[in-house]
Amino acid sequence: MEIKKLLYVTDDNSPSFQDFDQLMVLRKLGLEEVIFLDAIGAVDWKEGFSEYGLKSRSLAGEGPILSRILDAVHQTEPSVIAASLNRRSGKVLKGSLVKKLLRSSPVPVILLNQETHPSGPLEKGLFHHVIYATDWSAVSEGVMEYLLGFRGIIEMLEIVNVIHKKLSVRELRSLKQRIAETRKIFLDEGIDAEAHIYAGKPYEEILLAAREYDATSIVMGTSRKSSLQGIFSASCSYRVAEEAEIPVLFIGQQKKME
Repeated sequence: MEIKKLLYVTDDNSPSFQDFDQLMVLRKLGLEEVIFLDAIGAVDWKEGFSEYGLKSRSLAGEGPILSRILDAVHQTEPSVIAASLNRRSGKVLKGSLVKKLLRSSPVPVILLNQETHPSGPLEKGLFHHVIYATDWSAVSEGVMEYLLGFRGIIEMLEIVNVIHKKLSVRELRSLKQRIAETRKIFLDEGIDAEAHIYAGKPYEEILLAAREYDATSIVMGTSRKSSLQGIFSASCSYRVAEEAEIPVLFIGQQKKME
């Protein structure tokens, strides 16, 4: 697993370099370059990135922000997008920008929260203590493979499955065995992991788990098919994106860039 380039998008007129610090852990995965899209004042960060041994450059464009993001992705071919979005103002979520970004992005997307500043566990890095939401769908298998590449930066992983329908005794027994097997996969790869089963609305339980375990980020899949049920339904992903107080990494069934 290598993350060579990161495309950073923000709607903040005065972004703080301190807010970006939590992403620096990605250097351990090979991060070499940060590309800024419409980040006013980012030019002032050049010296800071040089100290980290990173290259940086800025892009500007015209038109709707989603189009500019997707154009930048095709132009620069980043490994991941990091979007620092102002949720309080309502500017970002208005017009379903987040929904469209998650649905359209050909690469994983990290949604940052401008209202959350690195402190406590977050000072140790974005992926210090991770909530991994799984339902063992095809999307979830891809998320697990992606996360296994983070073994050098994850200190603790909480595997969370949410029961959102009534299960028989046999189904519950099978579920417990499945989540134990998933935990073993991570343990065998050197990632300290625990497994948990929650019950209720998936997005509410994922957010609850993040609070209960003082997580530094949530990692989950997202589907472009809103008809799917469960953790990886589009509606669940969007609710987590809107309400999470910590960064969320969304990984979908990535499309090839043309």
